[in-house]
Amino acid sequence: MGASNKYGKKVPQSVHDYQAIEASPKFRELVGKKKRFLLPSTILFLGLYILFPLIISYSDVLNTSFIGDISWSWIYALGLFVMTWVLVTIYMRKAAQFDRMAEDTLKEFNYKEEENL
Repeated sequence: MGASNKYGKKVPQSVHDYQAIEASPKFRELVGKKKRFLLPSTILFLGLYILFPLIISYSDVLNTSFIGDISWSWIYALGLFVMTWVLVTIYMRKAAQFDRMAEDTLKEFNYKEEENL
């Protein structure tokens, strides 16, 4: 009927070998691509957000006028909002690619999500 797990309990044969999925080249490629995207984008995002309060607290660089009464600190703050929207848009597109790669990996092992509900 089924194999036994390491605790001696019977498990159905439809249980997938997640270690084999994890060891597959497609899965490793997926994880590598996600890391190559997420690590630099996270560092950029957090770095620029943490840099802003540090600059305005310990420096007068952003206090100079950009146009009229608008200082460079307002431009920097606006840039942070723009950066956030751009990163979200890029991430949404990348996430769709990552989802397709994950589906391809799971198809290779005849994995169907409905089985696990």
